[in-house]
Amino acid sequence: MSTLLDKFKGTILGAALGDALGKNVEDIVEEEVYEFYGGRIEGFVPPHPSSPAYGQLPEETSDETTVMKILLESLVSRKEIDLRDFLKRLILWYEDEASHRYPDPALLSAIDLLSRGIDPSRHGLSSGSVEGILRSVVVGLYHYYNPELSAEGSKLVSTLTHRSVAVSDGAGVLGSAISYLVLEEFDLRSVSERIRFLNALKRFVSERMHERTLDLVQELLYEQAGLEIAVRNIGNGTFVFEALPLSLFIFLSNIETPFEALLWAVNSYGEFGGDTDAIGFIVGSLVGAYFGKSAFPEYLLNELEDSKRYEELAEKLYDITENMIIRR
Repeated sequence: MSTLLDKFKGTILGAALGDALGKNVEDIVEEEVYEFYGGRIEGFVPPHPSSPAYGQLPEETSDETTVMKILLESLVSRKEIDLRDFLKRLILWYEDEASHRYPDPALLSAIDLLSRGIDPSRHGLSSGSVEGILRSVVVGLYHYYNPELSAEGSKLVSTLTHRSVAVSDGAGVLGSAISYLVLEEFDLRSVSERIRFLNALKRFVSERMHERTLDLVQELLYEQAGLEIAVRNIGNGTFVFEALPLSLFIFLSNIETPFEALLWAVNSYGEFGGDTDAIGFIVGSLVGAYFGKSAFPEYLLNELEDSKRYEELAEKLYDITENMIIRR
């Protein structure tokens, strides 16, 4: 398998790549995708005229990647996860409206309240948006040596702005998943090991209803279901426990063909459209954590906006994490 540094790079680059590809067809139904592009997308294409990303360049990312980058830059600067510094940077970004790329409204509302010293939860602001958990991939890398710590840290970082049980549970699942994959705790070529992996993730879920979605992923894996059936049974919307379990299913269904997993993810629109950039982000991070940067075509990484910056941040995060482990 890949080196540890290659996995750090792969996780960050894969997330950004999945976001950039998926944002071009977000919320677009399958029929319109095929009519406009002539088939599924397999590289950078102009955003569909009806997508929220219309007007952006094909290789640009959405603000889902921006928030990950803000956390990365905070961590690299502070050499630890510093929630105060992370929030300070989020507020600066929030105030720079010209740089926004259709950000999550719940995120903006939460930052606004927090900037004024107001607890968002006291104003009934609760969000189950998958966008709240995406920053967990950074925490999963930072604490890769300890899945339990990855889960707890991910919950803290995510619920800073998205205060709901769904986000807390989802963040724990995603953060620990990144850790397990970097560590190669499971040989995912085996179906039984994939089920063990999913069972390990259930430990970080508090609500039975959320655990049931992971049970459904297991059932669909046993049935060797295709993408269309998975979208119909799990869902592909912005709710955490649609986008996250669907992403896990897509990743685990394509262990032998990891880049195909990313293509499934960014084409997971189905009959009613879907949150293809968030699903692409998650699947890209999972693929990168397990297989490393080499899982993605070099030509796409070269075209990806700010790819050199993401690689640089991944290298710095790796150095910080390794130095921290040595000191322990």
